[in-house]
Amino acid sequence: MTSKMDEVFKKVLNDRDIFDSLWGRGWGKPIPKLFEEDEWKKLGKLFREGKKGELENEIKNKINKIENNKLKERAEWLKYALNEKPNLLKNLFENLEWYGLVKCNLPNMNNYGRVIERYDISIVEQYFVDNIKRERNNPRGKALEKVLEYVKELYSAGVPSEEIAYFVRKLNSLTKYWEIIESPKK
Repeated sequence: MTSKMDEVFKKVLNDRDIFDSLWGRGWGKPIPKLFEEDEWKKLGKLFREGKKGELENEIKNKINKIENNKLKERAEWLKYALNEKPNLLKNLFENLEWYGLVKCNLPNMNNYGRVIERYDISIVEQYFVDNIKRERNNPRGKALEKVLEYVKELYSAGVPSEEIAYFVRKLNSLTKYWEIIESPKK
């Protein structure tokens, strides 16, 4: 059984309003995802079934089609993780719906965490709403709206405000989640 925090963590990771492909949505030419949802699910299935050879072939085939060096590097990381970091790779397959280069649409969240720690939910909501209004015409506004909904969900589930505050403060650093299996430099 997963906790409410784990459930919300997974939702946040896969929320395209919060985390999206690098350069996506009006930031210029988007860099394609390394593995779209259907491809990523297929890889996860091969991994769970222990079909390491097939999985490695799928990754190799993708590498041959990639032009972006950073995406190639990420694909190499996946190959490396098959043998060297299988538990981390398992974690990625369980929590991510796609894989590639990612950006976070949130501002620095430290002040949001402080407000959550120190005040009740009505003040927290007002703080978010005020900042959402300022960010209305860019991806940050939508991302903040989504975070507010997740915060309210956690409050409703009885998660202590200290835990919620810590979680919110760390949201920006979750972009590193996609890099968790980084292989050593050659």
